Amino acid sequence: MAIPTDLLPGLAALVLAGASAAAIATPLSLPGSLPNMAGLGVGSTTEFAGGKDRMVGVVPGLRYVTPGGRLLEWYGPYAQFNFGGLTGFQWGPAVSLRLGRNDVDDPVVSRLHEIDTTVEAGGFIGYEYLNAGPVPWRLRGGINVMSNAGIVYGGARVNATASLWVPLHPRLYAGAGLGATWVSGSFNRTYFGVTQADADASGLPAYSPGGGLEQFTGWLALIWQLDKHWYGGAMVYGQRLVGAAADSPIVTQRGTRNQVTYGVGIAYAWR
Repeated sequence: MAIPTDLLPGLAALVLAGASAAAIATPLSLPGSLPNMAGLGVGSTTEFAGGKDRMVGVVPGLRYVTPGGRLLEWYGPYAQFNFGGLTGFQWGPAVSLRLGRNDVDDPVVSRLHEIDTTVEAGGFIGYEYLNAGPVPWRLRGGINVMSNAGIVYGGARVNATASLWVPLHPRLYAGAGLGATWVSGSFNRTYFGVTQADADASGLPAYSPGGGLEQFTGWLALIWQLDKHWYGGAMVYGQRLVGAAADSPIVTQRGTRNQVTYGVGIAYAWR
């Protein structure tokens, strides 16, 4: 699976995820010789979904193949354990740290209800295809379903993604991806809603959205192999809020429905 498409300082984690995907598609590390990888990423994203004020984040990343051939992936706020194959069908549990909304710079949004940082749990299913011919491109797609079990929001969040990595040079890979996210009404009311108390405190109109399609996403990235063990990457990641989320006064009056995240990462690979 790709990393969940949320406005977190996890864009650099996406760079690390891309570094892993590119690394295992190089001629030196085809299936059966898959490397482990650990690294850090740094980048800039918005303070909250739909906002326009920015912050800088630093996140870790890890890709580890167990002795039994299972794959653990941890990229920034998201981690999953794959009980399927390293290519072909993949499935397993997933957990994610969802950042809250508090102490934001916007003087109006800062008067809205605060949202606690919380942990989501769920699972994923996907498929990964490697073209092991002269041009080792890699295609990956899947769906994950996450829930907070009503701790901060109720219902579920469903994310569908697809990504493609192709070599431009033996040491340089380009990647691109698309995604879409569906969320419950409780999720939208928590992160995009304006209660009557919020309206009285901030001057924004009260707003109680339902669920539905929340956003479309797309990204472009480059990964280059610096030497035998080190990989670097850069990525730009765009989000377009849609539906009830995009109609929130938090977005229309104080933020923007078009969110851009960008950053760089470096990772160390070993057998």
